[in-house]
Amino acid sequence: MKLGNLKKIDSTFLTISGSEELIVLGITDNHQLSSNHFVFIKNKNFLNDWLEKNSTSICTGLVFEKKFYELLNEENKNKILETALFVAIVDDVNLSMCSLSKYFYDEKIKNCNDIVDGRQMGTTTIDPTSFIAQGVFIGDGVNIGADTKIHSGVVIMSGAEIGNGSEIFPNSVIYRNVRIGKNVRIHSNTTIGSDGFGYNFKNGEHIKVWHMGSVLIGDNVEIGANCSIDSGTFSPTIIGAGSKIDNLVQIGHNCRLGIGVVICGQGGLAGSCTLGDFTVMGGKSAVAPGVTIGRGAQIAGNAGVISNVGDGETVGGFPARDIKEWLKGVAYVRKLSLQEKK
Repeated sequence: MKLGNLKKIDSTFLTISGSEELIVLGITDNHQLSSNHFVFIKNKNFLNDWLEKNSTSICTGLVFEKKFYELLNEENKNKILETALFVAIVDDVNLSMCSLSKYFYDEKIKNCNDIVDGRQMGTTTIDPTSFIAQGVFIGDGVNIGADTKIHSGVVIMSGAEIGNGSEIFPNSVIYRNVRIGKNVRIHSNTTIGSDGFGYNFKNGEHIKVWHMGSVLIGDNVEIGANCSIDSGTFSPTIIGAGSKIDNLVQIGHNCRLGIGVVICGQGGLAGSCTLGDFTVMGGKSAVAPGVTIGRGAQIAGNAGVISNVGDGETVGGFPARDIKEWLKGVAYVRKLSLQEKK
């Protein structure tokens, strides 16, 4: 879409710099800057992150919330105007994100066909050494590598890729454009790439943010039964190579897991969490939105993590804190309780 036409979707969209004839291809974020895409900037943290990651070889536009843009000093504004592909402002970034993401989501999927099996249309690529059971649906443009096994009832939607030696067990669903590496095992009834739980509340209504980032799963990952891994909003949710995820685990949109991460049964990650390499989460532990957990950290079962955890730390309880401190607190409360009984 032409930059000047975006105001037809959001009437508050006002271009500060850049040609109205510029072709805008979509929305991105600071994790995956893409040329001729744009990033929403609603506060200082988003802006600083963009300034740090932006490259002259990747030309991205910026869409600011009007109130925040007006607070910037002239030096910052000039730097942004010189660097960004274009700059625009909107009255409300959250509402604009809802309306503009719907347009670009529709554009991305308009040519996808998940009604007629891609094998009938001749648009799939399936290695002849793979095993495809009866009752499997394979969408348009799917690519399935050598020595894979796809069991009955599996749905693989358009544009997905399954690497060599992987196995997907019955009744799992792989959404559009999910990328699965080599030697990955996904157990029954697991869903990969469903929409993230993203809504913005305005005027008594929860308005949907449309998710198109999909999921990227590294090599040698194993995912248990009845798990759900949500699509990233504008860039992929990432499951690092060698990670092991137990049954009944929820991983929210935009989460980024390093290599060798272990998440035990019924664990949950809210959106935009980052887990360092070889992190271990005990059963029923949960992590709040946007929290970063360092390399080699351990989270005790039932813990509720609401703030960042450093490399190698072990935490427990709610709110999660150093495991020794938490255990001392539990022992102290028990001691007081026993004294009261006397």
